[in-house]
Amino acid sequence: MKSNVFKILVLAALATTFTACEDPLNETDFTYLLASSTFYNTPQEANAAVLAPLDIMRGAYNANWYATLEINTEYCYPKGVYSGYNYTGVINATHDTRITTNWTSIYRAIAFCNTAIGRLPEASGMTEAEIVLYLGELRFLRALNYFNIVRHWGSVPLRTEANLGEWDLGKSSASEIYSFIIEDLKYAVANTPTTPRMIGTPGKNAAKALLAEVYMYTEDYAQAKALAGEVIASKSYSLVNVASPGDFDKVFGYDLVTSTEEVFYIKTSRTDNKTWDYISFTAHPQYEMQPGKKMLNGFGYFTHYTDLRNKVISTWDQKDLRYNRNVGFYVFGADAYGKFTCLLTKYWDPISSGGGANVSIPLIRYTDVLLTYAEATARVAGGPTQESIETINTIRRRAYGYAPGQPNPALDYSLTDYNTTDKFVDLLIKEERYERINEGKHWDFIVRLKKEKELVGQFKNVNGNVTEITQKHYLWKIPDSEFNYNKSLDQAKDQNPGY
Repeated sequence: MKSNVFKILVLAALATTFTACEDPLNETDFTYLLASSTFYNTPQEANAAVLAPLDIMRGAYNANWYATLEINTEYCYPKGVYSGYNYTGVINATHDTRITTNWTSIYRAIAFCNTAIGRLPEASGMTEAEIVLYLGELRFLRALNYFNIVRHWGSVPLRTEANLGEWDLGKSSASEIYSFIIEDLKYAVANTPTTPRMIGTPGKNAAKALLAEVYMYTEDYAQAKALAGEVIASKSYSLVNVASPGDFDKVFGYDLVTSTEEVFYIKTSRTDNKTWDYISFTAHPQYEMQPGKKMLNGFGYFTHYTDLRNKVISTWDQKDLRYNRNVGFYVFGADAYGKFTCLLTKYWDPISSGGGANVSIPLIRYTDVLLTYAEATARVAGGPTQESIETINTIRRRAYGYAPGQPNPALDYSLTDYNTTDKFVDLLIKEERYERINEGKHWDFIVRLKKEKELVGQFKNVNGNVTEITQKHYLWKIPDSEFNYNKSLDQAKDQNPGY
């Protein structure tokens, strides 16, 4: 059984390629590993162990993951099979299956991490420094996956290298899971390389950025500020200058190898069909981002959309270059969605073949770090400071085509106008929403800030109806299969509320 697990790991890694890697592995290397009687002994084998969960994660953070998070925001609307999920108190069978797929994929990625974390300390063909480096990468990936699990499913079984052989496992509390995540990330901060080994593997700054965000959830704002500040001070990242909406291709574009804003992305590859399927959900097959260039080469499900009458969209300054980048206009004519319908157009791939795009999945961007630092700075000070306002202004200036680091009195927000915590949080949400629309981050952000009921109720419906968010909308359903096979869980007691 163990040898089969190892073969699966290697085959998954073999299927994963990164464009412009500094030290790409070739097929001969993997053939050697498959023929080997042992595993996790050499740097090549350890690298395969890291690539395996990354390959699974590309499928875990897929179209369904992002669509589910986006349709619950105040600016987005669902259609088709997703219509029943949007604050109606109904989870339809199709969506239930997709949520189960996300759960399964994330736990598979964690299992790959656990197996390698348990075995690497015994490696005979690596130095201690090499061993801890790969362990740091794996513990970062495990932490990232558990962070997404605890935010969206709450208390769950905490599967680690120590209980790898146990199937029947009860729930750990959310606080226990957060503590586990923090310890993993502290290890990753201490042991991952300052410069990532390859484009697409985690480095020290990615670990610091993620740990800073985790600390925002545990309300350890001083630690969050310190870590985010260290990432900024490293000068490893910078905001890409833009002069037109199309220039955001330098941040999110198809076939883009990397950018100065990439802290940690899941990488894609057109050559071996390891692409991101989320763009198929936002695309309409007829929509052209540029004359003669379809959003997804004539493919798309048009699963969710926004509306010109939505208050977020209608009040968005159109001089902000993010507006025309993120909101595509398409008149559907006789279509029931009418002339106010807008597509979500942050991502596109006009040379795609099928429903996948060669667009890297932006899990951690430099703007995420800046937003964390802006809020944490204000929290530590007990209110907004000039530094927290200036951090937001750097993002805003870039969005209007100006140099991020140069003051712009005509554009900049002032501390005088946002001199209370409430005013500052409202400003932070406004700019975060513009900056991260369609990145699957806004819903979690406003839930953490306890603003979701106010915002979704105020902005969601164009027909004046009030949106009601109930208890079940905060946590997703734990799959029935988990209860069928894990005898330490009782569905009557351990299922999340409302299911």
